[in-house]
Amino acid sequence: GGEGNEDGKGASSEHERRGASVHQPAPSGSGTPAGDGGEKKKPYLSKEWSEAQREKLLAILNKSVVDIEALQQVSWAGIPNDLRPICWQLMLGYLPRQASGWQDVITCKRKAYRDLLARHYDVSNSRRSEEELAILRQIAIDAPRTEPTVKLFGKSALQRSLIRILYIRACTHPSSGYVQGLNDVLTPFLHVFLSRVFPGEMGTWDVDSIHDDKLIDIEGDCYWCFCKLMDRVEDMYTRGQPGIRHCVETMEHLLKRVDQELSLHMEKEGLELLHFTVRWFNCLLMRELPFHLVCRLWDTYIAEGENFKPFVVFVALALLMTFSEKLQAMDFQEMILHLQKLPTQEWTPKELEMVLSEAFLWHTVFKDTKVVNKST
Repeated sequence: GGEGNEDGKGASSEHERRGASVHQPAPSGSGTPAGDGGEKKKPYLSKEWSEAQREKLLAILNKSVVDIEALQQVSWAGIPNDLRPICWQLMLGYLPRQASGWQDVITCKRKAYRDLLARHYDVSNSRRSEEELAILRQIAIDAPRTEPTVKLFGKSALQRSLIRILYIRACTHPSSGYVQGLNDVLTPFLHVFLSRVFPGEMGTWDVDSIHDDKLIDIEGDCYWCFCKLMDRVEDMYTRGQPGIRHCVETMEHLLKRVDQELSLHMEKEGLELLHFTVRWFNCLLMRELPFHLVCRLWDTYIAEGENFKPFVVFVALALLMTFSEKLQAMDFQEMILHLQKLPTQEWTPKELEMVLSEAFLWHTVFKDTKVVNKST
């Protein structure tokens, strides 16, 4: 698996180490399929694919100025686990394109996160407003429910991290504050940035043993990347969640155009997209997939750049259409049960790739039309 580097050295030293192996075969065991997430399933994406993808990415990353568009194009198809942290940080704009500036930015941002903790989190409750106390209470209730299939997030060190990051973001972004579901949206960042420190499979990571100082550094990286991603979907989480309402409306129009039979069947049974897609969009679809595929999904989301929000609608559409035939044979009650717990637990990267390529196809067809561009 990926080797555990002393994270204090930051991305550039890690990058220099990795850069040395561009023309050498990848270290044994590092050919994990993209988005593998350390699960024990039979890899679908071959070692050859992973190494070819790594070569392409390293060719882009090893330049003194990184071409972000080229990075997005290659990353869209998935990023090998060990290169994921640096690729995400660059595509989200957390790191500058100039490699020479990476270390300074990381040091500066981690210090800024510590300052935010001192100002907002490490204060007595008597100094918090009623609203801040309510937010903190809600986050503390939600944190233990985060991604229950993954034991990692239930460990006490990560529970503290989740609460701190979500609370700081709510304090610094009062228009969206905290919305239930954001605790799940944060988890891919924690997983990916922790993978730099812990080798091997996620189930073996002893996060409670990590030094507090190191954990706060990882938290800082997570916080800033989480904020950058959230900036692209901010109105999905502001009061009344207008962005989510817009996603549902767009999806309704699209479904009528691309799968009329399913659309008519749902209408006949009285099933509306609103009945199940609000939850889908609230967690950006991650709760509908097994966690080992979520980071692979995030590769594509992050590579979409400013198109991220409209693209999520097409992923939801493609996901729904995967089950179109089954759904058309069901009544209202059966459909609701099916859609509230999609049978994706056994999915491998192969099924996700199908959904993503279908989403890409429909996005290409509709991206310049009124259906998608109505006040996206």
